[in-house]
Amino acid sequence: MRATAGPVTKFIAGVNIALALIVLFPGLYSAVTIAGALIPARFTLGDAILGYVGFVLPVWLTPISSAFLHGGILHVSLNMLMLLMVGANIERVLGSKAYALLYAAGIAAAAAAEVAANPQSPLPVVGASGAISALFAAHMMLFPRNRPRNWGAIPGKLVHAGQLLVGWVAFNLMLGFAGPGIGLNIAIWAHIGGFVAGLILTWPLLNWRYRIA
Repeated sequence: MRATAGPVTKFIAGVNIALALIVLFPGLYSAVTIAGALIPARFTLGDAILGYVGFVLPVWLTPISSAFLHGGILHVSLNMLMLLMVGANIERVLGSKAYALLYAAGIAAAAAAEVAANPQSPLPVVGASGAISALFAAHMMLFPRNRPRNWGAIPGKLVHAGQLLVGWVAFNLMLGFAGPGIGLNIAIWAHIGGFVAGLILTWPLLNWRYRIA
């Protein structure tokens, strides 16, 4: 059953689309991207690596700001389509508070994974796909095609999570290999980090939601 998008999903989509439209104004895109993008080298080498004269957000804010910036209308459209595809059901099941926490955890984990994987990269990273990867993980955990089975003493839920992680890592490594050949630079480690956050937090957040209900 396809659920109607909840308030948090609508808010996230609205902010992303609004910002994407604002940066279309001539001269704004580069300045806004540098100011708010996640740049791994800022965390490890400091702001001097930028060689940029102008306003930049404090580095600790950029994991959040970068998750609401995109590389164009096509980029934001694809990400918001994926958000609406899975976000409505996840928000319905987890509730708005737990859903917002999951999304925030996806943002943080995606940023941490990208910085850890490319600590000296000066390239700006933008997009909501790391956080949305956490939602994909939650959707796969909550709505499996087949009921997970135990492997001996290993619980089925844990087996299922492991299988999903292997598949997601393999898929993103293929994207990372093929992307440059078709002109796409994909932040695969952000996708993987967000997905791991979703795998880890989905069931605890579901239990928390019903414990406080």
